[in-house]
Amino acid sequence: MKPPHYPPAAQPRAVACDVAAHAWVRVPLESLPELRRMPGPGCDVPLPLSALKQADEQTVAAISAVYHAVHRFGLSVASFRDWGVLAAPYYMGRPALAAAMQRYQVEGAWGASPHLTAHRSLHSPSGTISQIFKIHGPNFGVCGGPGCATEVLAAAGAMIDAKRVPGAWVVLTALDPDTAPDRSGVHAPGTHCAALALALTPPRLSTASGIRLRITAGGAYPMPLPTGDLAPALDLFGLNAVLDALTQEKEISRAAFILPMEAGGRVEVEKIGRWTEHALRNGDGANLEARLRSPLPLAEAKR
Repeated sequence: MKPPHYPPAAQPRAVACDVAAHAWVRVPLESLPELRRMPGPGCDVPLPLSALKQADEQTVAAISAVYHAVHRFGLSVASFRDWGVLAAPYYMGRPALAAAMQRYQVEGAWGASPHLTAHRSLHSPSGTISQIFKIHGPNFGVCGGPGCATEVLAAAGAMIDAKRVPGAWVVLTALDPDTAPDRSGVHAPGTHCAALALALTPPRLSTASGIRLRITAGGAYPMPLPTGDLAPALDLFGLNAVLDALTQEKEISRAAFILPMEAGGRVEVEKIGRWTEHALRNGDGANLEARLRSPLPLAEAKR
């Protein structure tokens, strides 16, 4: 018998996406009732009471983050009608489900709300965003637990690279701190809801300025990580810290951060521009160090 033949493993390939807009919100749970009517800037007319009345807290924060991104970067809602929407909520609907299970044990099926499935499940944030902004592209939830940041970015990058959609909204949400609610579904005082919205598009010309993501699944880092300076696993808060660092450092025109993916590979968040200043740091974006280099492409400058 001949030994079985297995095709060689495909070499890791990076998928690039430009960040056309991004915004972050972190609000206390007590402020969410106000956001249900006026989610963010650009919402000139309050939403109908029924629009977000039953929506989960993470869904409300996600919609608010999209409104802030649209307003901050001057996007037209009509420009992303055909986009995809990918949401990665962290433990979606846990407070409501905790309370519903207690009622079910006492009252039976009559104690379970019919709104739980529609508004407290994994696909609820992406579906509600599509309805509010009248987006006609595909929408779905991704993962819903640890590692969701990695999975949602990989899924969005694959969709854009395959030219399935002209762009994609990626929204990550979580409760902060992420503590279990009590038996009635109430979180501890001081709990906030955080959301990060990213508008991703195919990469533009190399001379354009802005922020770009490069997602590589599998493989190793392009250079050894320094001992004692290992980056944490990619999550909502680390990704936001990197975006903030690259956005706020006005004097740096070209820089890159490497964030590891849980299953191997990496996400590179780079600031691109016409200049030749480069920076490379592994970590969560707390400090951004820059140094002048020769005018080489970023991939060569890392060697």
